[in-house]
Amino acid sequence: MPIYQINNVSETVTVAVWKITETEENLLKELIDNGFDKNSLYQTKNKQRLKQWLATRLLLNHFFEEANISYDDLGKPHLDNNWNISISHSNEFVAINLNKNDSCGIDIEKITPKIERIKHKFLNDIDLETVTSLKHLILYWGAKEALYKLYGKKEVLFIENLFINNFSEKSSSFNGEIKMLDFQTEIPMNWEKVEDFILVYTL
Repeated sequence: MPIYQINNVSETVTVAVWKITETEENLLKELIDNGFDKNSLYQTKNKQRLKQWLATRLLLNHFFEEANISYDDLGKPHLDNNWNISISHSNEFVAINLNKNDSCGIDIEKITPKIERIKHKFLNDIDLETVTSLKHLILYWGAKEALYKLYGKKEVLFIENLFINNFSEKSSSFNGEIKMLDFQTEIPMNWEKVEDFILVYTL
């Protein structure tokens, strides 16, 4: 079971990462061995996406043997055991954020210059003053994705409603902020480098 890392942030928050090294067949066999109903298998022709789906459930099974994931009308995942979950995947990595008390968010992104083509869509003027490297750019994108997942509603504009505060290269901690007309909150967040990826999550 290639669990890459587990970070027990607190008694109510756990962040975990799985690195997919298995074949689709081996992932499925392990999941079935753990009691998963094969008839509930995600239907897709995208082999990478299917492996990510299988690995996500194997990772969750490490913490909860019988918890199931469902999705609301807006695509936000939920667990049937009263815990909150956020999910992210990129290439061979899958990451989950589990929070006992509050909605949560997580994102893992490969460090690649492709993100530069859309930076004007998610960075405001204040962000542009802080972002000085490709790593920062990926971090800001991932942080705003995590905030978006925490909020769980579709009308969010990354450039107008999501903000990054107190970010410093010297610290793994910073604050994310959501500013909507009917909802405002500031949330502590962490980031770390995982091989050639940036992992960002809410606390």
